[in-house]
Amino acid sequence: MKRALFAILLIAAPLTTLAADLVNGERINRNCALCHGIYGQGTPGRLSPRLAGMPKEYLFKATKEYKEGKRINPLMVEISGLYQMSDRDIEDVSAYLESLDLSPFQRFNVRHHLAADLEKGDELYNEECRLCHARDGYGNPKKDAPPLAGQHGEYLFQSMKMFQAKVRVHDNDPADDSFDTYTDKELYDMVAFITTLDDPRIDDTVRFSPASFRPLHPAAPIPMAATAPPKRAVPGLRITDITQTVAQMELKSGVSVDDAIQAMRSKAIDLNLKLVGEQHVSRELKNRGVDSPYLSIFQFCNPMDAKVMVVNNPIFSSYMPCRISMVEDQQGKMWLMMLNLDMLINSQLLAPEVVDTAIRVNQQMLEIMVAGATGEF
Repeated sequence: MKRALFAILLIAAPLTTLAADLVNGERINRNCALCHGIYGQGTPGRLSPRLAGMPKEYLFKATKEYKEGKRINPLMVEISGLYQMSDRDIEDVSAYLESLDLSPFQRFNVRHHLAADLEKGDELYNEECRLCHARDGYGNPKKDAPPLAGQHGEYLFQSMKMFQAKVRVHDNDPADDSFDTYTDKELYDMVAFITTLDDPRIDDTVRFSPASFRPLHPAAPIPMAATAPPKRAVPGLRITDITQTVAQMELKSGVSVDDAIQAMRSKAIDLNLKLVGEQHVSRELKNRGVDSPYLSIFQFCNPMDAKVMVVNNPIFSSYMPCRISMVEDQQGKMWLMMLNLDMLINSQLLAPEVVDTAIRVNQQMLEIMVAGATGEF
């Protein structure tokens, strides 16, 4: 008999007995929010799963595996600042994300976008998943089974396929064969049904308020781990101020300006983003006989994403196309900098599709910036 589907046994390093510092966790989450959203809501697609409401033990284990290289995702490591996080920092942000309950809000309702048979999906889930993940899909701590309800369908389907291909270990057992006989159609059916499991918790009388997702007792920002981070080729992402207006990364040692430009162009092609403009400002000034630090600006755009945002509110046209600048600082170091679209997401309550688009664009621009900073694509 097959094991219960999705039963991901989490044998995590023990967490400390000290109470989590949710203020510190919220602060650290600002970098996570660049891809996963400020409320940990994630986005439809394969790359930004929902983190809100996940058990802290699950989040701690997964985050440690990225930090230690057991899971590989360059964007995750370079952008989140994992390399300089202590275990305590990881505990704090894991506890903060666990505390975010999005289930009552229609705004965060997960919907499936698959042509699927929900009745068949219900049958398969009831037979294979319910034992570990509970009938309502919100997991079973006694079985170390995380919630599936509320997770984005595309991410769940990708996880199934990775378990099926043995790229990821299911049920903490490399020999687990739970997925071997399922067709893609059966996986679609199960995923589509799972995305309906968050529906009963939605309460249209509950009004969403960003203030409800902040720690109750704000405190001064707590610095990252006091110990010096290990030497790395790339210093990692920096947010220039508390409002996260601009994100920046220094070019890796040995990466030339030309290397960075070529890497950004290539990554943009991979992401189906069009390079719609280049402005080599310092070169133009040099041609005029004016000495200037290096400065070039690169503009990227996906017309369909731009349409979604501008139709919602024409003011977003002022942020289109998305820009990455390459600039030399006073010490001669070369930096890549971009406007962080996360501040747009937090500026007002936007339609879900606009939020999803803004987060996805933010993530794609960060991928381009990481490619340029490392010279790898």
